[in-house]
Amino acid sequence: MAEIKRRRKNQCRKGDLKMKKYQNKQWQFSIDDYELAEKLEKAYQKHGVNINIMNWKCFSNYIIYKVKLKGSTRETQLHTYAKDVQLRLKVPVFQVIKEEFNIFIIISDEKMEYQHLPQIVLSKEYIESVKSWKLPYIVGNDATGKLIVEDLSEFPHLLVAGASNSGKTVGLQSLLISLSYCKSPRKINLILIDVGAMDLIPFNGIPHLSCPVIRDRETAYRALAALMDEMERRIEIQMENMDQFNSLPQIVLVIDEFQAFFVGMEDKQAIRMAVNVISGLLQRGRHAKIHVVLAAQNPTVQNMKVDLGNITARVAFKCAKRNYSETILGEGGAENLSGQGDMLFKSPKYAEPKRIQGIYISEQELQKMLIFINMQWNKYSLENRFKFVIQEEELQKRELASGDRLTAKTIAGKGHINMEDKLFAEIMLWTLKQDAISCNMLMGKFNLGWNRANRFIERLYDLNIVGGLDAKLPRAVLPHSAEDLSPETTCLLEQNGFDLDQIKRVFLTKKEDM
Repeated sequence: MAEIKRRRKNQCRKGDLKMKKYQNKQWQFSIDDYELAEKLEKAYQKHGVNINIMNWKCFSNYIIYKVKLKGSTRETQLHTYAKDVQLRLKVPVFQVIKEEFNIFIIISDEKMEYQHLPQIVLSKEYIESVKSWKLPYIVGNDATGKLIVEDLSEFPHLLVAGASNSGKTVGLQSLLISLSYCKSPRKINLILIDVGAMDLIPFNGIPHLSCPVIRDRETAYRALAALMDEMERRIEIQMENMDQFNSLPQIVLVIDEFQAFFVGMEDKQAIRMAVNVISGLLQRGRHAKIHVVLAAQNPTVQNMKVDLGNITARVAFKCAKRNYSETILGEGGAENLSGQGDMLFKSPKYAEPKRIQGIYISEQELQKMLIFINMQWNKYSLENRFKFVIQEEELQKRELASGDRLTAKTIAGKGHINMEDKLFAEIMLWTLKQDAISCNMLMGKFNLGWNRANRFIERLYDLNIVGGLDAKLPRAVLPHSAEDLSPETTCLLEQNGFDLDQIKRVFLTKKEDM
């Protein structure tokens, strides 16, 4: 503590930090902030964890201490022994957080009062503040009690995951209430898929839905196929009529229990189809005002199937294992959360995952809010010209012919061929025969303009078929065998007339020529 005492003296001399006993009536500590800092250091030292308290800030009912790790001390150790230290200090609030590469400990002598969701969305201040936002999302309160509200359209996709009873369900319901309360069906449309759970069923019937809440896998596939068609339609509208495109509502697709989406599926082609559709929405959806929210309990790279790289915003509730946290956030930490809505929120906006307490909504409050939403926006329910509506006949199951399988065509119920995808498949197969390609090579081989060739190059890059060099230079072709291709790539090739044997022959021929 000698260093603290010296720093304390200097800081007091400079007037940068007031070191005095906190006298606010809301603060009940019998010790001053300096003595508390000393106790905090000693409490961790009993566990062999060495830290320095660098400085601190006092607020009306909490103190934030900035912490420096000493020697071989790791950040995880602060979380491991946090509960014991909290008991030693006899404080009801004790939280270790990391913000922009700095570590802080927040201590309070009284529980912070967090608002329930209805209190927030019904306030005039909140309604006024999000008027210009496209997809307002009430995330929760940070450690100081500050309300964190984000615009989902800026992400543009979201992954929500956590163990059972961690607060994931309430978090997902809060997201949907945030979206549907402030914005009319003219502005926001929802597609809710709930295969394996019942958490989204209460939202059935709200005016914002493009179709009833989907409960079975085959209906979900047909809904996804219809959404893919809508995405292509919107991209064309954007190129031809920007005013019309701007008038289209935002579409939010929510798939709960996403890892259960593929459980029990034996048809590999059907799996590839589903992966292809969802991956396409993740890659190109933002250009069509389509946003995807995937929710899962115990996500791994294997059971999630799709590439999560296009999802830049993540919400991690408490996880049972560190590897689940790594799948969600790209790092550990969620396994140390306390549960009951305690989360780590990651987005490009923050340098580090932000510790947030999720907003709570009870079952009774949820029902009341849904009734209110129906009353408020019911007048728009018949104005389908403003909405993206998936017609009932598109979702109806049809009996498959004897020996028929659930393939791309039967899932979509269509059978048309997208000529742009057909050309892309041909380009892809030709690319796999090369060692490296460039835009100039595509232009000469397939009679393309520069912009179009460059777009195909970028699609090849997104599928990990070519490297990420400058578009003006040759890009290395990455796959060396059919096993190196993603399920999405294989599915796209098969959809456009190239079977697996043809794909394998491409690589065999390439090896023979070497």
